[in-house]
Amino acid sequence: MKSSLSTRLTLTLLLAIVVTATLVMGLSALIIHNRFTVMVTYSGQRTAQRLAPVFSRYYRLNGSWEGVEQLALLYRYEVENVAAMMERPALRDRTMSERGAMAPADERLLLLDIEGKVLADSNPESGNLTLVPRAIAQGGVKITIDDEHVGTLIVVSGLGQLNAYQTAFLRQVMLFLMVAGFIVALVGMALGRWQAQRILAPIKALSRATQEIAQGDLAHRIPVSGDDELGELAVAFNTMAEDLERQQELRRRAMNDIAHELRTPLSVLQIEMESLEDGITEPTPEAISGLQAELVRLNHLVEDLRVLALTDAGELHLEWATLDLGGLIYSMLDRVRSSAREKGVTLSAKMPETPVFIEGDARRLSQVLLNLLSNAIQHTPAGGSISVILTQPATETGQTVAQVTVQDTGEGIPAEHLPHIFERFYRPAVARNPRGTGLGLSIAKSLIEAHGGRISVVSAEGIGSTFTFTLPAKQSHATQSGVS
Repeated sequence: MKSSLSTRLTLTLLLAIVVTATLVMGLSALIIHNRFTVMVTYSGQRTAQRLAPVFSRYYRLNGSWEGVEQLALLYRYEVENVAAMMERPALRDRTMSERGAMAPADERLLLLDIEGKVLADSNPESGNLTLVPRAIAQGGVKITIDDEHVGTLIVVSGLGQLNAYQTAFLRQVMLFLMVAGFIVALVGMALGRWQAQRILAPIKALSRATQEIAQGDLAHRIPVSGDDELGELAVAFNTMAEDLERQQELRRRAMNDIAHELRTPLSVLQIEMESLEDGITEPTPEAISGLQAELVRLNHLVEDLRVLALTDAGELHLEWATLDLGGLIYSMLDRVRSSAREKGVTLSAKMPETPVFIEGDARRLSQVLLNLLSNAIQHTPAGGSISVILTQPATETGQTVAQVTVQDTGEGIPAEHLPHIFERFYRPAVARNPRGTGLGLSIAKSLIEAHGGRISVVSAEGIGSTFTFTLPAKQSHATQSGVS
């Protein structure tokens, strides 16, 4: 049975929390034990240093260590009280007689002679200790009289050994740490499980949405729950779904438009052929010319669709050659000059003084220029003007490009149509151009991009339109002049 991603992620988080809590607890226990031992050792050594003068005074008063065992049993008194007791034998004797009522000492005190033999032990019932010279040197305090070494005072905790009270305290701390670690682990596991479910919720929603998309519901969207990576993933998915939905709509509309565009000339051809066949229409040159026009229109539509299909597949063959872009523009202006004259539209061009060379396919670029100029003439009323400007601006990266601008003073394009003007079969002026297919600008865009360039449009309704496309230039020229 397969385990779900939710189960695996939850188990992984729980395992990580348990391992982390165990490591932290173990490390904390080690650090606490070490630091507590260091503190006890330091405290024991400080206690030995405070008591050393008392035993030094005892030796100085008695001239030997005789009877020092009783002094070792009384070390729990404040140093000042013990010192006073040494000065007053009566007080010392009375205090010694009350020794049986005293609480056991928290520390074990040892007095060693110069050879390391134990002279006094405050708690001999605790058993013998194995004292090595190194431990005596590190934890003991030497007692000297007139610069003569007479003994060594050791508080056992100063050697790093814990007494019963200290051991019990440390055990309680460790128990508390263990309980706290267990509670932290439980809380962490609960939070981890909640966090795992919170992380997986968008992923599950994304999985369900993907299945919906795969089943054809392109309108399905997932909620965006935040601005983190998961939120970005949701936004990206919704954007993808919107693009797919838009592409599906474009394909559906394209199929309808293609069917419509094909049906119109085919219907005309069918009717005309039936009329000829039935003898209703005479096969005059005018009738044959009408049939030929419909065939040309049909052929143009099929060719446009073929070009778009090749461009989409990246299989459009371009015949690359070094071209004089200015000369190409002039040749296209000459082709449309008669149409512009009949419409009453003035044509003008502004070119650099020196030729602008590019690498491209002359036939395809001529197709782009012819489309832009034909559209401009069609939508510019009599008395208007169309100008073509060729420049060589520098991009932000410092690269020089060839830029062609086709500007007219025509009717312009409504603002709501501008975002869709390069879409296939999009015809905002279909009523004024019933024979258009709506593929010209889409093909122009595809051909310019196939040459490594870009095309854009700026338009204002009632003022005119400006189409601009750029192409990589082979060389740059800065000086420009005007030609009409």
